[in-house]
Amino acid sequence: MPDEAETITLAFELAALERLLDPSDVIRDTQRWTDHLGIVSDEPTHLVRKRARDYGFTPDFLPGPRDRAESLVKIGNQPEHDADRYVLVSADEGIQSVAESHDWEFRHIEEAAETAGWLLHDGDAEADGDEHTGWP
Repeated sequence: MPDEAETITLAFELAALERLLDPSDVIRDTQRWTDHLGIVSDEPTHLVRKRARDYGFTPDFLPGPRDRAESLVKIGNQPEHDADRYVLVSADEGIQSVAESHDWEFRHIEEAAETAGWLLHDGDAEADGDEHTGWP
């Protein structure tokens, strides 16, 4: 009997998505090889939901009224997001120890982009003509 494919739950930190040159394209690419895909952030849920809509994406999970660390714990404990691997793509190394202590693999956005062939923008969002006002 052939081995079953490995299942993956992947969470993008919102700030990591915003570092990508084409977040919509990356999300489409990622959806081909993940089983569960969503966003974690310390930003209010309505702002995260707005960014997801901007990227043409209906996430399997959003942060809700909790911070990134609490979100990772909750996602990992939900049977509907059960997977062989849990991966967090983040722009903040400060969350790495928290993620790893809850059995999430941590990938910095620059490392993930290099491995997957994703392009990052060079400057800040305003310089790239994509100003995020925070208004849904």
